[in-house]
Formats: sequence, structure tokens, C-alpha cells
Amino acid sequence: MKAHIFGLLVAALATPALASGSHEGGHGEAMAVGEPGKKASATRTIEVTMKETDDGRMIFTPPTFKVSKGQTIRFAIKNAGGLDHEFVLDQEDKIMEHKAVMEKFPEMEHDDPNAIRLAAGESGEIIWKFTNDGTFKIACLVPGDYDAGMHGDVTVARSDHRKEPNMKCLIKLTLATALAVGTAYGALAQEFTKATVKKVDVKAKKVTLIHEELKSLEMPAMTMVFRVQDDAILEKLKEGANVEFAAERVNGKLTVTEVK
Repeated sequence: MKAHIFGLLVAALATPALASGSHEGGHGEAMAVGEPGKKASATRTIEVTMKETDDGRMIFTPPTFKVSKGQTIRFAIKNAGGLDHEFVLDQEDKIMEHKAVMEKFPEMEHDDPNAIRLAAGESGEIIWKFTNDGTFKIACLVPGDYDAGMHGDVTVARSDHRKEPNMKCLIKLTLATALAVGTAYGALAQEFTKATVKKVDVKAKKVTLIHEELKSLEMPAMTMVFRVQDDAILEKLKEGANVEFAAERVNGKLTVTEVK
């Protein structure tokens, strides 16, 4: 298992990502598909519906979009179906890597500006600036949904015909390619891991942690959303604080069980 995880991480590092400047929202990683945009800079709103069909398919409406390089788009997304769905925007290879990991670890929740997960009837938005031309993917990576048809294409056209300048590629490990995780846990479940608290959602009893390698779950260092087992633990979690925590699956959810 460890050798397999190491191989996935090496493959991720070997894939270049174009450096495209700083990102809104503190995400920080350069992505070929672009970067988070400012709502005030959006020049177009695209309304996207996610739903199931009577014949068992799962679809985006519309499934394809055409935008211009440099354009900032507001995606207004509504889940009109009866199941949870998500909207993920990325390169096709990253989508497929993420899809494979989600099939192994379906309870994962992500905190990325290029993705949003919505329960039935919910609405949300993604503001995105397309900094590179090419063809990219949108997909729902809830296990089974992609194979049932919930994916599409975003074509980004060059805004002019000038030759693009040469630039060095900045190789960075993003969340989408770093989600190489195992499923075993047990004796190491209470081993403590260092982390920085990024966000606390008291109402939902969730915390977003930027953590080191989580050996108890064979999970590499990344930013992840966890459930919190009880209020006493939640009180110890303050945004910006450095903590040590233990986590395990509780009722199928990744859960912080202890903090010190």
C-alpha cells in the first residue's frame, strides 16, 4: 500500500502545472485550468443544473461551454436532483485521477475553489478566471455519477493570436493529485498528527485542517474537511491555531476524535 501511494505521489509531482500567479481565496496552487476569480470581475454568468433523468442517467445542463482566455465566469450551480452531486472543474487527467481516488474513498469532502458539492435542492456558485486556453472538464465525482453521464467540456479560446511567451513550469502538488489515500486503520488510529486549523464550522461540526501525513489513515499531507466528534473537541479548534489531532472513520465519515 505504501509503495502504491508513493508511486501515485511521484506521478503527481511529475505532471507540470503552469504558474499563473496568486489566487483569490488563499488556495495558492497554480492550476492549468485557471484560478479563482473576483466576483466583481465576472463578465458572464453561466447557469448549470445537476440532476438525474428518468432513464437513470445523471447530467449537467448544459454539458458544454465556450469561454475566452482571460475571462472571469460566474458559474451559478443548482442541484435539481434528488441526490448529492458536485461540480468539479479541472484538467481531464486530474479529473480521472480524482475520480479513481473518490471511488476508493467516497466519504471525502474537499475544500477547493474549483469544486462545490451540493445536496438535493441546494444552489451555489464558483467564480473562475480562465488563464489558459485549451479544453477542460467539468464532472461530478460522487462514485457512479461520472459513469452515469455527469461530465462535460469547457473550451477556452485564445483571446488574441499573439504567440504565448515561454515560461518555466512550476511543479506543485495540488489537492486533486495528492488524494492518494489508503483505507486501512486500526492500531495507529490514535496516533497524533500535526495540523493548522484553516476553518471551523461550529454549526455543522466540521473543521478544515492543513495537516501533515496522517499515518493512521495512510493519507498524505493535504487540506481536508473532517467531522468533529463532540463539542468539547470543537472548542479546542480555533482558526489559525497549530494543533495535534487524531482521526478515524466514525459511521463512515472522517472524524477528529481527539485534539491536544
